[in-house]
Amino acid sequence: MGIQFFYNFCIREIDDTDLASDILSAVRKSYFASSEKIRDKITYDSEGVSMLYDYCIEKDKPLRWTVKNPQGGLVQEVIPADGGRYYLYFYRGDKLFKRLLFSKYHTLLKAEYMDDSGAVGRSLEPRKVQGGLCLLYTDTRLPEPVVLSEMPGVSDERIVRMLNDEFTDYTAIASTDAGIVWYLTDEQTAHFKEYVEKAAFALENEQEESFIGDDAPLFEKINAKDFNMKRNLSASLDISQAKSFGSTVNQEPVEQETPEEETVEEETTVSVNDAVTAAAETEEEQPVENTGLKPDKEIMADGAVYTYYGELDDNGNRSGYGRTLTDQGRTAYEGMYRNDKRSGKGAYFYKDGTLCYSGDWSENVRHGVGVGVSARDGSIHIGRWVNNKPEGNGVRMSAEGEIKFVCKELSEGGTVLMNYLDDDTVLISKYDKNGTKLSEKKISLTE
Repeated sequence: MGIQFFYNFCIREIDDTDLASDILSAVRKSYFASSEKIRDKITYDSEGVSMLYDYCIEKDKPLRWTVKNPQGGLVQEVIPADGGRYYLYFYRGDKLFKRLLFSKYHTLLKAEYMDDSGAVGRSLEPRKVQGGLCLLYTDTRLPEPVVLSEMPGVSDERIVRMLNDEFTDYTAIASTDAGIVWYLTDEQTAHFKEYVEKAAFALENEQEESFIGDDAPLFEKINAKDFNMKRNLSASLDISQAKSFGSTVNQEPVEQETPEEETVEEETTVSVNDAVTAAAETEEEQPVENTGLKPDKEIMADGAVYTYYGELDDNGNRSGYGRTLTDQGRTAYEGMYRNDKRSGKGAYFYKDGTLCYSGDWSENVRHGVGVGVSARDGSIHIGRWVNNKPEGNGVRMSAEGEIKFVCKELSEGGTVLMNYLDDDTVLISKYDKNGTKLSEKKISLTE
């Protein structure tokens, strides 16, 4: 069965709406799942700006939806159309930027983007194909409309992570009943397949770096992409091959850390009623349903609403010790907060419940001493972290416990890197405080 519902869609080139944390998508998803009336008024905080959402969606009535900025200015509103249909208008400043057309049944019929003159310049429109839906893309600069197809499936999770990081050659992105989906032209699909083939070939022939003859700065080698927070915490990552670190299943997490969830770049706080919640993150070994406790706070992130249990300050911000839980009954983060951000000791978990990072946090980023588990191959990095990346003193180990390299900072400011190679030798490299290589020596562990 193909995609049956579009909750929202955007043209990538001109619309930067974050569909993973889009309130419109979350509300529509909840409505289509239950077909029950959803009515609420919430405040959505994003990057220091609080938007007031007032909405009601119910059967046989047009959507009621207004969004206002802190100054009371209208950002989004519903405009009636013919035959029970309606538009949702989006404004940028005092100009109409785009509008979404819905049927009287609340299905999304079209997205239209205005050009500089105020006329429709581009549009996206669903079309049925093979039991599902694709998108028809119209651009006044093109001679005719273009059919956009869903991105082909990729089974290798390593390649999926590479795509999320690097592949941007797609025309539209949509939030659907099948999740977040990219839509491509035929030319882009060919480019996509070529990219996947090259990525698969590179992974098959991948070998451990030796650093021999490599004059790149030291920290470019240490700050490995394997531990990139944005990629590893993507909603598409389950890291089924990654190994857990620390406590085993059905045990409480390591004592030094505790709860939370959000997408690791930014989190937004909402006051939402139960009908809108797409979920509440709960720990694998202690589901929320069994606690009987009322959450202390709800947090909107990744298109869902997560629940928080823990300490709050006088302003209602998470401060002190607490736990944030996902809609799948697992802990997202457990540990210390300050001013609604992860700060202090804490543990962050992937969406499948396995550990991502346990250690020091500062302002929502990994900063201090901690242990990170790579989503890519289950390897582990133990040591110092700076702004979400491993840096300085640290040890990298494979998922099987084999030491790959050790980094040691010297008292005079220099660094020694011991890179353990597959032939039972160690390449020892010394760098000055600026990351310039001073010397290199290779020794055998068998002699």
